[in-house]
Amino acid sequence: MEIVLAVMVVLSVVIVAWLTLAQAGEPPAPGKAAPEFRLPGIDGAEHSLADLRGGRVAIVFHPQDETPECLAVVGRLAAVHAGIASAGVSLLTVVVSDPAAAGAYAKSHSPGLRVLCDPSGRVAKAYGTLVNLGFMRFAKKLVVLVDANGRVERTWRDPVGPDQVDELARVLGAGPG
Repeated sequence: MEIVLAVMVVLSVVIVAWLTLAQAGEPPAPGKAAPEFRLPGIDGAEHSLADLRGGRVAIVFHPQDETPECLAVVGRLAAVHAGIASAGVSLLTVVVSDPAAAGAYAKSHSPGLRVLCDPSGRVAKAYGTLVNLGFMRFAKKLVVLVDANGRVERTWRDPVGPDQVDELARVLGAGPG
């Protein structure tokens, strides 16, 4: 019995260490330059942060999953995106996925959002939100507000829920949708 307990403790420590190492690091700090990127969108076009210079940009990383929490966040984003656009802010969502899978998910859960695909996870890693388990990669929920000069204005880190999406909308003068 003691051996089984010891094995379970060691296994738990190994799993926690593996999950810790799988995380990509820290998001860029406020005042720092936001990492540049060029990613394909589900609309078939290439999108880059540099193309949006001169205006504020809200970048939302999220896993592409069916959990109630993730669906609530994506639903709130879909509800407030028109108000955010009216405030003159570009809203981009980024998923670690290929365009076909991301397009199907967006069509089902978040029509109207500008969804960018980061199949390699390179951009999610640069923003400190990539979780790479080897057999599966995804982005933890993260919201990064970038100012007109390409500098990070503010971040909302995991756990990001619908309340943080509403807070983003209020910060942008868009109010909750």
